[in-house]
Amino acid sequence: MIEYIATTIEDAILIEQSGADRIELVSALTEGGLTPSYALIEEAVNRVNIPVNIMVRPHSQSFDYSMEDILVMKRDIQMIKSIGANGVVLGALTEENEICRHTLEELLVECKGLDVTFHRAIDETANPSQSAHLLSEYKEVTSILTSGGHGDFSERLKVISEMKKMSGHIDILVGGGLNKGNILSIHSRVETGHYHFGTAVRKNNSSVAGIDLQAAKELSRMLKGNVY
Repeated sequence: MIEYIATTIEDAILIEQSGADRIELVSALTEGGLTPSYALIEEAVNRVNIPVNIMVRPHSQSFDYSMEDILVMKRDIQMIKSIGANGVVLGALTEENEICRHTLEELLVECKGLDVTFHRAIDETANPSQSAHLLSEYKEVTSILTSGGHGDFSERLKVISEMKKMSGHIDILVGGGLNKGNILSIHSRVETGHYHFGTAVRKNNSSVAGIDLQAAKELSRMLKGNVY
């Protein structure tokens, strides 16, 4: 499963043309992705035939959300569902950077019928593998987006492999630093079969540029021809 990030309608259309399987739609990619506008979500969902998952993140200050933040996120999820998007991408932590069960459970109530990806907030937790095990208790969570925490690349790959063992029914969606030069090596080590790309398929590998269709097609062909 190949997922590319879109920030515009043009991105979404090119991603579909590239052969990718799913779109993650965000705004403010330079801030790690925030909730896009209602109109952008509606247009993207209506213009492409592949699944579109929507970032639900009201700000980039932290992943520890106030009651007011949670109300906004719940309204956003309701709106996303009404438009007909495939799923949502969300996450919530405590002040101590552990998964906030209370906030997560409040948000999941609104997610019935949607795919749910818990995003890279999990990489901020002390033990991403144990966090993945905790998330496996929630049948509503379908994917975890992770780069295996922080630090040495080889160690992060070990963490991802451990998360795969601990996540139960949840797919591990590997993202963060993936590109055509390293993806086949990464797949040979972690074999999650679910990969997420951002700047690797954008012009000049820039977070503020649009999708590079040729780069996106090349990566899709590489994965589908050599991995699957």
